[in-house]
This record gives sequence, structure tokens and C-alpha cells, in this order.
Amino acid sequence: MGNMTTMRRDIGAGHHFIFDNTLVSQPNTEMFSPEFWQLQNKITGQAKGRGTTIFIEHEGQQWVLRHFMRGGLVGKVLSDQYFFNGIEHSRPFEEFTLLEYMRAEGLLVPTPVAARIHRRGLIYRGDIITLNIPNSQDLHQVLCQQPLSKGEWYEVGRALARMHNCQVYHHDANIRNIMIDSDKQIWLIDFDRCSKRQGDSWKQSNLDRLLRSLHKERAKNPVFHWKEDDWTACLDGYKELVKR
Repeated sequence: MGNMTTMRRDIGAGHHFIFDNTLVSQPNTEMFSPEFWQLQNKITGQAKGRGTTIFIEHEGQQWVLRHFMRGGLVGKVLSDQYFFNGIEHSRPFEEFTLLEYMRAEGLLVPTPVAARIHRRGLIYRGDIITLNIPNSQDLHQVLCQQPLSKGEWYEVGRALARMHNCQVYHHDANIRNIMIDSDKQIWLIDFDRCSKRQGDSWKQSNLDRLLRSLHKERAKNPVFHWKEDDWTACLDGYKELVKR
């Protein structure tokens, strides 16, 4: 993990934590509870997805707290429950570790603060806290208001290429998981169920997923500033940087 990250296990209570000890000194169960932050009036916003993501202001830091939720048909039955297959193989720990790796490689992804699982028998639930990306919007928000320039689409492609050059597969590379900040930098987010992979054959599927999401949102939204030649600019940026 490196000397900036520590792992703490609390076997008796079934809680297991991984955290960056430069950002949080001692993780506890309360810091993963929305109710705890609500009582302290520290919640600054929230976003809906499979579950609710909470934005928190804490000691000068802007945190994003996300509870791990299942999607699809399985999610209707198990919602936030996962089968335990080892602490390091839990989804919060895997995402934390992957973010840490990508940050070390210089990728623009969220900084992981802490993650935890709460295990009961063969089942666990989990959460992750990351630093918020300041002054940013996801591409869906932006494109519903205004178009991206060809240069910005080019940078989207380059961001995906950098991720692929680190052999990282994104499970859901859609426009809501790509952010642009006030400096026009492109960030990638939401690395649940993502992983490092060998080879290159899977990389096209990430590009295909992004293109499908663009077509889908253009069909759904009465105002959506995206054209097919924007995709050409994105691919140009990707091809210019990706390693073959």
C-alpha cells in the first residue's frame, strides 16, 4: 500500500477499514453514516444514482460518501448486501486500492480518503469516501447546457487513453462518470467493479459504452449538445495517446 496508507481491522465488531492516514487519522463507523453528518449539519449536497451519494464538508475538506448498492435484478433482492470473499476482495477495498494506484500513475481520478466494510457472517455492506473534485460537472450536466469544444472532446479521448495505458478497465464508462473542471481538465470517476486487466481486447468495449450513453442521452433529452463529429475528435485524442 505504501507508507501513506494504513489498514485497520476491527475483527470483534466486524468492521474493516482502509484509509489514507494523511487525510484521516482514525476511521470510525460514524464517518460512514449520513445520519451522523446530518446531525452535525455537515452535508452540503447529494446526488442520486443506484443509491444516494452524500457531499460533506469536514475540517476544510470536501468529502464524497457513497454507500455500495447493487443494480439490476439482483439489487432488487440484495440491495446493498455482498457475499464476503476476503477483505481485500471486497468492492470498497478494491476501489480504494485501484484509485490509489491510478493517482500514483498521475491519472485524474478522485483521491480516496477511506473505505470500510461491515461483515456479518458471509455477507458484508460497504462504503467509500473520496475527496470531491472542486468546480466540476459531469458531461451529462454540461452537454444539457452547452457543447464541448473539439479540443475538449479531444481531451476526453486522451483521458480514456491514459486510463487504458495503465491497463484499467472501467465497468461503466458513461458520460455521467466523466467530469470536467473549471480548468477544462477531464476526470474519470466511479470505479466500483473496475479493475486492472491484461491485454487490449477489452478496451474497445469502454469506448462503445461511452458512445452508447451519448446516443441514449441525446434521444432522451430535448436539449443535448452533441454531434457525431464530436465523437471523431474524442477518438482522435484517444488514438493519439493510447499505447498499442
